[in-house]
Amino acid sequence: MLFALILLLLLLTAVAFGRERRARRAFVDGGAFACRVRACGPPPSGWRRLRPRWSRRLLAHWAGEALVVRRGPVLHRIVRLPARAAVSGVHHLSRSDARRCGSRSIAVRLRLADGALIEVTTGRAERIDLVGPYLAAAVNDLPRAPVRRPDAWPNSDV
Repeated sequence: MLFALILLLLLLTAVAFGRERRARRAFVDGGAFACRVRACGPPPSGWRRLRPRWSRRLLAHWAGEALVVRRGPVLHRIVRLPARAAVSGVHHLSRSDARRCGSRSIAVRLRLADGALIEVTTGRAERIDLVGPYLAAAVNDLPRAPVRRPDAWPNSDV
């Protein structure tokens, strides 16, 4: 009897981990990127436990103008945060924040529909995914495009 109970418990654990792995893979295949999130003031209404310090690494993706965040390591929960870029927009992190989030990280301040202000950060490699609908704000520090010198242009009579 005890052996059957232990076997059933192991089977249920394996099924739960398999289901969780499939759900994570489906979320990642939807264009997700790794990020960290923190509250800049009171937490949003849909995520009361969000604190002013950076969260652990989470997965998120943009769905229109809403940031969809997958939180929880095993029992995942999906949080949908309708947002627009705050006035400060995209910026580089300070040195103290960069130690926790990785060097050369960028952050986006978002104003949520309920008025809460949050900050989302990611590494430099995933910056285009992070800014999503706010792409123009993220590309302001890209290298300059090579420009041909005027004397190299073909002759014209104009």
